[in-house]
Amino acid sequence: MPNSLTPNFSTKNIVQDIQELTSLGLKDAELASKGVDWDSVVKPLDLISHEIGKSTSINSHINSVMYSDEFNKEYEKTLPIISKYYSEMTSNKALYKAYKRVEKLRLSKQQRHIINESIKDFELSGVALEGKDNERMMEIKERLSLLSNKFMNNSLKSTNEWKKLVSKNSLKGYGDDQLEKIKNGDKYELNLQIPVYLDLMTYAEDESLREEVYKAYISRASDVGITANKYDNSKVMKEILNLRLEMSKLLEFKNYAELSVASKMVDSPNQVMDFLNDLVLRSKPQAIEDLKELEDFAGKELKPWDLMFYSEKLKEKKYGYKRSDLTPYFPEKNVLEGLFSTIKRLYGITIKELNEDTYHKDVRVLDIVNSEGIIGRVYLDIYARENKRGGAWMSDYQGLFDETKPVAFVVCNLNSPSKDKPALFEFDEIITLFHEFGHALHHLLTKVSYPSAAGINGVPWDGVELPSQYMEFFCYEKEVVELMSSHWQTGEKLPAHLYDKLINAKNFQSSMQMMRQCEFSIWDMKVHMSNDDPYDILRDVQKQTSLIPSINENRFLNTFGHIFGGGYAAGYFSYKWAEVLAADAYYYVKSKDHTSSVASDSFLKNILQVGGSLDFMDQYIKFRGKKPSIEPLLIANGIITP
Repeated sequence: MPNSLTPNFSTKNIVQDIQELTSLGLKDAELASKGVDWDSVVKPLDLISHEIGKSTSINSHINSVMYSDEFNKEYEKTLPIISKYYSEMTSNKALYKAYKRVEKLRLSKQQRHIINESIKDFELSGVALEGKDNERMMEIKERLSLLSNKFMNNSLKSTNEWKKLVSKNSLKGYGDDQLEKIKNGDKYELNLQIPVYLDLMTYAEDESLREEVYKAYISRASDVGITANKYDNSKVMKEILNLRLEMSKLLEFKNYAELSVASKMVDSPNQVMDFLNDLVLRSKPQAIEDLKELEDFAGKELKPWDLMFYSEKLKEKKYGYKRSDLTPYFPEKNVLEGLFSTIKRLYGITIKELNEDTYHKDVRVLDIVNSEGIIGRVYLDIYARENKRGGAWMSDYQGLFDETKPVAFVVCNLNSPSKDKPALFEFDEIITLFHEFGHALHHLLTKVSYPSAAGINGVPWDGVELPSQYMEFFCYEKEVVELMSSHWQTGEKLPAHLYDKLINAKNFQSSMQMMRQCEFSIWDMKVHMSNDDPYDILRDVQKQTSLIPSINENRFLNTFGHIFGGGYAAGYFSYKWAEVLAADAYYYVKSKDHTSSVASDSFLKNILQVGGSLDFMDQYIKFRGKKPSIEPLLIANGIITP
């Protein structure tokens, strides 16, 4: 295997490349199906999966961060090829039997786990299906891959569709930093990119402007939105949900929720619902109080476009600072240095930036180094831009395999530099950055050299958010804040009085945010447990979770990429499930002399380094000494006191 850390970002001949790789993969599968041991069955498939994974990862990445209609046309041609390939692999009965033969052999603990999980994947993918059922399953998978891509493309294009030029007089409440971001000649250009949208909803005193922008944002990719029917995702969503249900029934599950949780740590959809309902029950009283306080402060019944604006004003009154007071202290350079120093303190690794050309001038190339040399690489694409999918994520290019080191892409949509200023980050943006680097560390610090279980691979979906949410806790530590902060003009660290205010305000309206996340999670489970209209289900869920009535133009689901374009279908609860693990883990490590402790080292060895090679909950218990408790999550959010 070549020891290459540099991906080939070329977008030429991607269809031909995928065709050749998948053809080779099917030939390898035929040989492997006749194998009798690990080296003749699993290892050759690991090798080709590794190579196919690199190509598909690059293609998906470029389509997400450098979108163009021209490339997307070629990218879409690869999706049926890839879908057909994996369908043929997972329905290959001879290959399944080969894995069953290996299952009977003497194996290491890691190999045993990998084989067991692979057999489960075969079974959940329909290896037992015959004839027309098998053909239909392959058709469904192919169609779903195309629909997911269409959903995300429509979301991106509808987001880019709306722009509005306004005068400075329309932006009362804005500070100089916010104005600088959107200056366009003698006017100011508003758009629906998340940094611009959040600024407007937080600072703009003009209620009618907030209402206009909110409605434009919340109705994207819908029949009532800014793009009318052009990028409407409604039919796409309905077809995706119908196909998932049909797939589930082919596999003899009642619904997609049952199929989804079959590969996760949780036992059943009912267990998930009990967990979420318990969170709602515990959080709602405080959320109601928080909303009453906000409405009393505003002196009116609040509309959705009022929430962020009045919340910011109330926070300023209660805690003596506003969000924009912090931003000048967190220029990009210092935030990254603080993040890298924290990672070094936690795990003894150094991050070094390289001067290397990539697909875009803004991308940072980072080598991850320990005492033994380079252990991996990160490509950090940090700023929002028009041809880039919204949100933030980490994706793997390649995992640890033989001499090949792991490589990851970390993507955010944060504030970018302006004409005369460096990129200045909101504290929420810093949390996002720490979160995504948590995912990256999970992938990069692996000691597992089996590609199917290295890094994030093979980790159950309801465990994959643990390392990312664990990292979020460190953002607030005084030492970390001092490392990250340096006023972009004066170099001054964040003053102690502002740090104290930040900490005091940490859980401001956290119960309301908890309710919002529970709403998404409950809806996600319910929509995959029935065949009812998604918005009918949402309205029903909101009777339990919503604090402010929704508006008619609300079509949030039409851009809910986690569910319709990502891997979180009937799995969005994993954010809250993993947050329980993360809070439990963090407070445990903190109680044991923190980062220098045996407990911190145990997190590294039992969670990060083992990836998906062993049972995740068993490893958590090995690290923690017991199963996780929900109380640390509630403490972390200020819902209960320790």
